[in-house]
Amino acid sequence: MYKLTPFTSILRRADGASIPPDTGNGDYRDYLAWVAEGNIPQPADVPDPKLAIQAQITQLEQEQLMPRATREFMLLFVETNNLTAMPGYAPLKAFDEQIKLLRNQLV
Repeated sequence: MYKLTPFTSILRRADGASIPPDTGNGDYRDYLAWVAEGNIPQPADVPDPKLAIQAQITQLEQEQLMPRATREFMLLFVETNNLTAMPGYAPLKAFDEQIKLLRNQLV
């Protein structure tokens, strides 16, 4: 009748309603009563950890306002022309290394 979710809500299978864990919510109280009767909800689906990593990469790149291709081109240009002493190179390189570590977890 109920299914746990990877988030904090409970899924009511009968109608697909998402029930937040709030004792002020009548649906949640019904769920608690159902569990108290000895019922067990279906376990939550385990999300693919690679999706979470990709979402983290996307979020980081959006926060930096720099897509991968732009970042990689800038680093290639700076390193090829031996301009690594330029202001801004070190933080960009560190950011790129952070993204590479995350991408390595995807393989």
